[in-house]
Amino acid sequence: MPPATEPELYVNLLVTDRAYAGHGIGGRLLAHAADLARERRLDLLRVDCYAGGDGALVRWYERQGFTRTETFTVERPGREPWPGQVLARRLG
Repeated sequence: MPPATEPELYVNLLVTDRAYAGHGIGGRLLAHAADLARERRLDLLRVDCYAGGDGALVRWYERQGFTRTETFTVERPGREPWPGQVLARRLG
């Protein structure tokens, strides 16, 4: 995927235990990432995620204020390709 055209904070990995789904933990982690970006005077927060299945994960990020940008596919020899979506959120 193409690099950002401006300084950014990129969430490299966000994983929560499914046992705690619906408790707002993922949203709080993203809020913390946004706070870190603001402390660094960055206006762009980006993340990528799995975009397959019914697209629920992409929609979850959209509910957190992110907008879809680039899509990508990870080819996996002998397995189905892994569809991905990059999302961005403006903090200004």
